[in-house]
Amino acid sequence: MLNRIKEQPAVGKLIAQYDQLPRRDQQALSVLAVAVLLGILYFGVWRPATGFHNEAVESRERATELLAWLEANRQSLERLSSASSPQGGAGSDTPVDGRALMALVTRSASESGLSLQRFEPSGENAIRVWLEGAPFTEVASWLERLNTSHGVQIDQASMDRQNDPGIVSVRLTLTI
Repeated sequence: MLNRIKEQPAVGKLIAQYDQLPRRDQQALSVLAVAVLLGILYFGVWRPATGFHNEAVESRERATELLAWLEANRQSLERLSSASSPQGGAGSDTPVDGRALMALVTRSASESGLSLQRFEPSGENAIRVWLEGAPFTEVASWLERLNTSHGVQIDQASMDRQNDPGIVSVRLTLTI
């Protein structure tokens, strides 16, 4: 294969020019070629590989921390899960449309000491709600009260743990 490369006209010209250089220039060019090759290996292979490795290790550590947090809060999560399952626990003041649901959710969140960052209707009988930096136990209690007292159910939920222990950011879709 090396012979095939040497047989190329452009490569033959380069080899001829290299052979005509003084010995010191040939050595300098060889050192430069090695330096360029090492640079390509470092910046093109080694550095990206170690970067991907470090990101994977950090991701694994975050997943381990999340698992530990979930296990530590298992009882609250199970209570929240059972509170959001259909139980037929709708009370007498169950909302009949999206506006009533929105009013109920905003009022009950305020009564629970939670501040809704954003909320918007999602269909006829659903509402999307965002809470940032809220205590998990208060969110879980609020959702349980909404379900048992008013029959409000969680259609979709996403919770992200914050840096402070027990503090979460929550995105919910609540339905009647």
